[in-house]
Amino acid sequence: MFKKVIFSLFIFCSFSLASNPICSINLELNKDTLSKLDKYRPQTLQTCLDCNEGACALKAWPKEKKADAAICKLLFCTPAYVSKVFKKPEGAKSGKTTINFTYTVNGEGKIKNLDIIDSKGAMNSRESYKYLQSFTKKTQYKPLIINGEPVSISLDGEHIAYTGKYQDPDKTMPARSNTWRN
Repeated sequence: MFKKVIFSLFIFCSFSLASNPICSINLELNKDTLSKLDKYRPQTLQTCLDCNEGACALKAWPKEKKADAAICKLLFCTPAYVSKVFKKPEGAKSGKTTINFTYTVNGEGKIKNLDIIDSKGAMNSRESYKYLQSFTKKTQYKPLIINGEPVSISLDGEHIAYTGKYQDPDKTMPARSNTWRN
């Protein structure tokens, strides 16, 4: 009987596992959505965020509720402005790097407290940190205001960084008269 209870509990817990939404720092809100944030954020505050003592974090969502997680990500962890300029860290190799990190959006809408969790690819963790600092220096979020007070949000992020010179992948293809290219 005890084994059945433990087994049932294990099955129940495995189906109820939830994951924190991963935010993208390179996508920005369109102007229409940005203008409606003040309307929709208060309505979804209890649903999307866990808040206490002036700091919030996105709630974890089960895999079957991807649509709810996507709405929360759109409203609370999508920047209003993303700079398209970054400085390649000194000594970094050219290539692709997947960077997983945590960060905080402060009450002014700026990214603070970057912390690299994992860096896989051309850059190491230190180079990835410098890259993200350069990339997010001018990134701006719409500040979160709760009861008239600015509140910070702790978020998890993932970014795929490409460093090095751009090369046209089609440069070796023969020109075709029926294909238009830039």
